[in-house]
Amino acid sequence: MEYEFHLQDPTSPSTVYLFEAIISAVRDAAEWRGMFAFASRGGVDALLADPEVVQFLGRGSMSLLVGIDAITNRGTLERLRELEATYQRMMVRVFWNRTAGLFHPKISHFTYGDGRRSVIVGSGNLTPGGLRQNFEAFSVVRAGPRERLSLASWDQFLQDHAADIRAIDDAALERAALNVVRARARVREETEPDATPVPGAEPAEPFGAEEAAPVTTNDVDRILVSSVPRAGGRWHQVHFNKEVIEQFFRVQPNSTQRVYLRECRLDGTFGDLEVRPCVLSERNLNHKIELGSHHGATYPADGKPIAVFRELQARSFAYVLLMPGETGYRESAELLNRLPKAGRGDPRAITDLNELRRAWPASPLLTGVVVGAPEAAGPR
Repeated sequence: MEYEFHLQDPTSPSTVYLFEAIISAVRDAAEWRGMFAFASRGGVDALLADPEVVQFLGRGSMSLLVGIDAITNRGTLERLRELEATYQRMMVRVFWNRTAGLFHPKISHFTYGDGRRSVIVGSGNLTPGGLRQNFEAFSVVRAGPRERLSLASWDQFLQDHAADIRAIDDAALERAALNVVRARARVREETEPDATPVPGAEPAEPFGAEEAAPVTTNDVDRILVSSVPRAGGRWHQVHFNKEVIEQFFRVQPNSTQRVYLRECRLDGTFGDLEVRPCVLSERNLNHKIELGSHHGATYPADGKPIAVFRELQARSFAYVLLMPGETGYRESAELLNRLPKAGRGDPRAITDLNELRRAWPASPLLTGVVVGAPEAAGPR
């Protein structure tokens, strides 16, 4: 029997995120069953779209039980229903809680073809906060084929509450839709206690929703300015040298660790979360991280694109990808030219916010990222 305890610490480069622990466990698994109090669209999309999970869903079976007491909204259930229709051996159920207490478990159980089993249990939900953004705690237990790992209580729960464990139907969607209304109302009460509701008006999204600006703390100020090589036409798979991977991204290549990226556009808006592995090519020893920005665009004939990254927390970054002639390109190129280079190959430089402010004060990485703001109202 093996036991590991992890305190998910977004400020520590050595932390193990719950997201990554699940990715590690799903490798070679034959079956995954999970039970989560809350799920959100961002958490579901990020985790279940990871290449390791997609590969598992193509060969293994998955059963997922989620609560609809709070947080889990209609859009999340609709997405889960789509995934259930996509993968033949995936089954999603919701728990209709008939009590005054919350349905609050967060646990995953994996079985393997050789008889091994593993369990991950802790405080993190199937949300961006639970999977990587929050301070959370979780344990991983691994048992060999002949070791006892009893989950009889789980099986008994499923049997005792069979009548309240139901498919995602119209009634479940309507029930989950109330969670958005409740969340909006709660935030409005906290931020505008004297506000008068307007009949028939559509409430604004609550502060701290998943699509809000990425949040960082005041003591994270590291910046990477990097030229983007042509890379044989597959330039969106950006090549980095070993020094940048180790010193800035702090990610292990070809591992279950991930880099979490959000494009920061020039207008200050943000793209969807991009969860990327760092791939080390055995043939040419290039380290590659794919960027979603400018997807489908051809490599420029004159000049090289420049990517500017701002660290938000461990292995999480906001970035701007600039083409020659775009706003901020000249300032970024001048900054890159005068800074000491990190490693060999195409020019790349690791610096800080102060240097970026001096070179490009209007950068959306400075004006678009919320610094030090709590996510108290966000999904947990």
